[in-house]
Amino acid sequence: MFKPPIILSAILSSLLISPVFADASRDFQQPISIEADDQELDIQANRVIVRNNVIIRQGSLLITADRLEVVSDGDVSQGEGEVFIATGSPATYQQEVEDGMLVEASASEIRYDASTRILVLQGNAQMLQSGNQVSANRITYYVDEQRVTAERDQDSEERVRTIFQPRQNGGSNQGN
Repeated sequence: MFKPPIILSAILSSLLISPVFADASRDFQQPISIEADDQELDIQANRVIVRNNVIIRQGSLLITADRLEVVSDGDVSQGEGEVFIATGSPATYQQEVEDGMLVEASASEIRYDASTRILVLQGNAQMLQSGNQVSANRITYYVDEQRVTAERDQDSEERVRTIFQPRQNGGSNQGN
C-alpha cells in the first residue's frame, strides 16, 4: 500500500514555528560552549567528535546529546561548511525565542547544516512551544525560509501528529 509523506508546512510555519526562531538569532552572536567527557579533533579530516554527556550552550540555546560530530568541508577553525550532528536517546534541544517563550525539541538525531541553514530532527522527532506540539519521524526546519515540514516514516503506520492549544483571549485586542 502506498503511503505518501505527510507534510504540514503552511500551518506549522504560521501557527507554531515561524515565531520560534525569528527572535532567537541573538543567540547565534554568542560564543558556543561544548562540554563532554571525551573529545577528539581530527584536523586532517576537518572533524570534531565529542562523546558522553554532551552539553552545548550558545546564549539561551541548550542541546544535550550522547554524541556530537562536527564535520566541515572547509577549515573547521573558520566555521566553513559545518554540519553539526547530535545523537542520543534522545538528543534534546531547547531555546528561549522570546522573553519567557521556550521551544523544546527532541529526536534520535538533530542535524544542523550551517551552509544551507537547515535543521533536521530525525527519529521520534518532537517539537513543543507554548503547549503546541508536533510529533513525526522527521521534522525539517528551513531557517532562511522559516518553513517547516513534518513527515512520517514510510514503513510505519505512525502518522504525523500536531496538537494546537486554544488561543487565549487575554487582554484587549480592540483598537484604541
